[in-house]
Amino acid sequence: MLSPELRAKIAPYERTAKVPRGTKLLLNGEHPEWLTMLNSGLVEVRLAGVRQSVSIEVTAGKVFGMRAVVSGELPQIDVTCVESSQVTFLPGDVFLTLLKTNPEVYVVVAKVLAADLQMANSILRNCSRRSVPGSRLRLVKSGLSPGK
Repeated sequence: MLSPELRAKIAPYERTAKVPRGTKLLLNGEHPEWLTMLNSGLVEVRLAGVRQSVSIEVTAGKVFGMRAVVSGELPQIDVTCVESSQVTFLPGDVFLTLLKTNPEVYVVVAKVLAADLQMANSILRNCSRRSVPGSRLRLVKSGLSPGK
């Protein structure tokens, strides 16, 4: 999504890690210091504030924490690895500096936030169904996922 020039600017600040199953990448109500990019693996996203506990599983390519880093608002989701995953972390302040000095990055931010909004709308619209386009939706009773 970012140009090769912008990727080169942030590359020295990125940290890539293999994280085990159960790792919490983003917590509801806690401001993230990092943007987290899922390179491989599988994570569960749990939304706060819905009548039923709803979770979706997301695969590689997703960015987490952007809304919170850009807006300063606390996240309203929990993101947990459901299998060993490879992730890249970028400090939020580095991303904000990139954003302020390179206005073309706003287009990338808008695309990521629009995809997040579409995912949230799909979940809320279909919370009583078994599938959400592009993701696997699971209704979770009493806050516990099967097999955990």
